[in-house]
Amino acid sequence: MTSNQNTDQNRHNRQFDKAAETLKANADKSAEQTTQFADAARDGVNKFVDLNERAAENTQHIVQKGVETASHQARQAADRFSRTLGYTGEGSERLARQSKQNMEAVVRCGTVITQAFQDTSRIWLSLSQKQWQRNLDGLNKLARAKSVQEYSAIQSELVREGLQSMVQDGKALSETSARAIEEAGKTFSGIAQQG
Repeated sequence: MTSNQNTDQNRHNRQFDKAAETLKANADKSAEQTTQFADAARDGVNKFVDLNERAAENTQHIVQKGVETASHQARQAADRFSRTLGYTGEGSERLARQSKQNMEAVVRCGTVITQAFQDTSRIWLSLSQKQWQRNLDGLNKLARAKSVQEYSAIQSELVREGLQSMVQDGKALSETSARAIEEAGKTFSGIAQQG
């Protein structure tokens, strides 16, 4: 009987060892695939960041050219308007100066808004990249959990960290937007005080 028990025990040990080896191989393969996926995702995010920065620069260039063109056309229209209405001398100069100040305010505001758009885009992409990395780190932590209790504890910690990050990220974006609005307001206030 002892021989049968030893044989059964040996068979169970071999089965357990085989299952452990299979589990370890699957875990190693999963970790390798996760690393490859993370690297590919990181490359994709970096390419997206570069593309977005180029798009923001192009947008800024287009806005500036459009504002410059509009400013030039407004000056020409103001000159024609003043000649048509017979403004000459001091009245014509005042109208031209006011028109120029208004267009300068529009140009500065356009620049402020474009810069705010670029800053917000950079912040957004940076935050997205950080969140992506946090998610990958979280998946790795979950994959290493040794029990259901540990898995649940890690999962609840990840949810808490995610919500905390969302609040902090929202705060950073709103602060950038508020600064842009304040700067645009100062631009218009400065022009109004000059006039």
